[in-house]
Amino acid sequence: MLFYIEIFFLPPLAALLVALRTSGKKKFLAWGIFALLALPLVVAGGGGLLLSANGLAWRSCVKLPLGFAYVAGVLALLVWAGVFVWRIETVGRWFLVAVIGFIALVVGWYGLLFSAIWAGQDKVTEYKGQEVVAEHVWMDVDYYAYHGPLVRGKDLLGHSN
Repeated sequence: MLFYIEIFFLPPLAALLVALRTSGKKKFLAWGIFALLALPLVVAGGGGLLLSANGLAWRSCVKLPLGFAYVAGVLALLVWAGVFVWRIETVGRWFLVAVIGFIALVVGWYGLLFSAIWAGQDKVTEYKGQEVVAEHVWMDVDYYAYHGPLVRGKDLLGHSN
């Protein structure tokens, strides 16, 4: 389990190292890439822990942009690496740039797909006389207490197929 958590922290750490080592006009871009990677982890992770301690969770309107921002940050970091490799005069730079491009395609496709799955789709409705958030997960619907436009209850109130 720890390995999966570390995977999410490697791109922000790499972006932080790049941001600390760059100078001039590139510094602004490097810090922007770091922000695209770090802010989703802070809001989804740290904010999610705070919400969870109070019996709440983020709704999909918060989770989806966070997932897309993280994927955009990883893609920007890969493009930065591709430009760096391209500037190095090596025999295999075409191959390395092609590998980085393939990794970018895979990360982009699966990252956006898994971000959409993680975020889910929800709407406010009524369930057993109570205003709830109905979250669609695959073919099922889970019902949670409504607490506002950005958060919902953490505990499951009901389930339907």
